[in-house]
Amino acid sequence: MMKARHFWMWLAAVMLGCVPAAGAEGTGWTDRFALSGWVETIQSMRVASPHEPLTSRQWGRLKLSADLGDFFGFVSVDAERNWEISEETGFDRHEAWLEYAAEGWDMRLGRQTIIWGKADGVQITDIISPPDYIEYVTRDLDEIRMPVDAVKFRLLGKHIDTELIWIPVFKAAVQPSGDNPWALQSDLPKDVQITSAEALTPATSLGNSEIALKVSAFFSGIDAAASVFYTWNDYPTRYRHVESDGEITLVCLAPEHHRLTVFGLEFSRPWSEFVFRGEAAYYKGCHYETKGITDNPLKKDAIKWLLGVDWNPGHDWTVIAQLTGATIFDYEPTLSDSEHSPMVTLNISKKLLRQTLTLSNMFYYRVDDDSVFDRLKAEYALTDNFHLLAGADVFYGPENGTFGQYRDNTQTWVKVRYSF
Repeated sequence: MMKARHFWMWLAAVMLGCVPAAGAEGTGWTDRFALSGWVETIQSMRVASPHEPLTSRQWGRLKLSADLGDFFGFVSVDAERNWEISEETGFDRHEAWLEYAAEGWDMRLGRQTIIWGKADGVQITDIISPPDYIEYVTRDLDEIRMPVDAVKFRLLGKHIDTELIWIPVFKAAVQPSGDNPWALQSDLPKDVQITSAEALTPATSLGNSEIALKVSAFFSGIDAAASVFYTWNDYPTRYRHVESDGEITLVCLAPEHHRLTVFGLEFSRPWSEFVFRGEAAYYKGCHYETKGITDNPLKKDAIKWLLGVDWNPGHDWTVIAQLTGATIFDYEPTLSDSEHSPMVTLNISKKLLRQTLTLSNMFYYRVDDDSVFDRLKAEYALTDNFHLLAGADVFYGPENGTFGQYRDNTQTWVKVRYSF
């Protein structure tokens, strides 16, 4: 907390120090600052009996930006009251960064959200900002991505951009646990007990930094990029320490994060009413869970890929179709994950009533385990600032399927958002 306060004081001092005095030639200092944000409330209800709420929260974000000539500063703060997940209640600094832009290069320092890739609703190379799955996948991807404390440096050329990112402090993904309604409970044999230690996270040091490099090329009719990310796995590997007294088997889980190197490729190509997109990422050093309760995870390499097409036929229709998948190399049948995990996604949206009403449906189908996640949404703009939303999150499939295991959490929801 003390380090956070020091950073805020330093950022404010830099921002204010770069602002010319009021009445000086040019823009006054009050015109260089912009304050905006939003507040929203969302309430959901489980479709299955006894129809209790799964989501019940009020959430707001206040954003302050400052245009300081060659410098640009940005700070955002979140406030939340959550009645279903109490640990989410409170205040949090979301982003806080300072950017310097020069001829042919720029640099951004501070807490920031970094987005890579070409996918829609799926993360292949988009892994710089770790995910927050506190409510599984029912939040929008913009809410799932968590900002990281980083330095981002870019060289901007006519046809080629080079991006270098240094992340000195590791940040793990967030998963539901405890009495969170999105935390899954495992059925254990009566003679097995499981305990878990705190996850062992990398210490903050230069040697434990994360580094990413991306080179993007922009040519006539096609964009392409290649990247490498030397990182830590966002999810800890859960090693087992097993003891038995003949009647009870005690399994102690010792979670630990491991180094991971990800090599990525991506492209996009517009043609007529279509945009064709693709991504691929080779994950070197993954660790996968095994089916046996007492068996330790296994280290394997894997590849994830995506091919997609966007279609804009006019009349305010948008159709985005994707085929994605993952393959584990040197596969062993003892692994909990499938060797091949293909998935199909389809996102269809239509604007009505002079573009004040948007109807959309984001559909995910996992081919390997025959499970479905379908997110239906209607958004009506009562005014430019005041929006009413309603929808449903539908989970279907076998109880051990990727999405089917959440079928009892199929929910309907309503949301009210005011932006300023």
